[in-house]
Amino acid sequence: MTTDEATAARHNELVRRKIMGYLVSRSVSAVCEIGVPDRLADGPMPVAELAQAVGAHPGALGRFLRVLAGEDLFDEVAPDVFGLTPLGTLLCADTPGSLRQLVELMGGEAYRVWEAADHSLRTGDAAFPHVFGQPYFEWLTEHPDAAKRFDEGQAGLVELRLLPLLGLDWSGVGTVVDIGGGTGALLSRLLTRNVHLRGTVFDLPHVVAAAAPVLADAEVADRATVAEGDFFERIPQGADVYVLSQILHDWADRDAVRILQRCREAMDADSRLLIVEHVLPENVGAGAAGLLDLHMLVLLGGQERTRPQWESLLARAGFRLASVTEGPRSSVLEARA
Repeated sequence: MTTDEATAARHNELVRRKIMGYLVSRSVSAVCEIGVPDRLADGPMPVAELAQAVGAHPGALGRFLRVLAGEDLFDEVAPDVFGLTPLGTLLCADTPGSLRQLVELMGGEAYRVWEAADHSLRTGDAAFPHVFGQPYFEWLTEHPDAAKRFDEGQAGLVELRLLPLLGLDWSGVGTVVDIGGGTGALLSRLLTRNVHLRGTVFDLPHVVAAAAPVLADAEVADRATVAEGDFFERIPQGADVYVLSQILHDWADRDAVRILQRCREAMDADSRLLIVEHVLPENVGAGAAGLLDLHMLVLLGGQERTRPQWESLLARAGFRLASVTEGPRSSVLEARA
């Protein structure tokens, strides 16, 4: 390869993967929004037929699919006939391990706030209040459609998060509280898997209002309670195990310590705290966890943390890090008083 050819190759890679990468994510969001992956779940379809089924312009749809075929999400099996690749099946709503909810979460307001990423870069603060006039979670209380999308997105990501949590030994545990447990998806899975457990899903009133039907559908309502409250103020007392799943990364250290202190106040001497979060490698780079770390900063002012950062954070609230159980998406950090 000549010097000019090498320069051109680097140029093309930088343009395609880095500078214009957001066009790929927006293209993925667009085809998911009109239901293209779900229509192709049963097999390939001609573009014209697919366009009619999803309400798209045939020529435009073909152009989108060819770009996303280059990203290994779709496959042009014959001229103007497209199917899903194994990677693309993860965009279908009902596929085990589906990332469809994540596509939806990363669209809309989450995408708009990244237009102001330079605000976070300059200040170290969340850009969401800079763009929308108030913090993200406060904004959700006034936008029920977005709040529903957020809750569904969090529930959809429970399966991969739960793997290391479900793998723990729950035989000696009687009661568990899921702090900031949303609509009860995580607690439902825990109680289904461990029939001796009793549990409480704890969150803000407008959030846990939707938990009762989720628990009923999972047939665990007789062993579950719903508690309303603010984890900055008070947490239900006296459980054997407390779970914080993907909560602390939403917050900067000062607020995360406050949440942990409320946990410490609620716990008995032999209670355990299980934190389901990423543990960043100290040379994280631009992997998925590193990108999520930036997203927490820009959206919420929060962060992902390395093991030393977790140990320091826990110590400030009166805990020690007892163990870390790694999983495919998140890890479980066990903390003891």
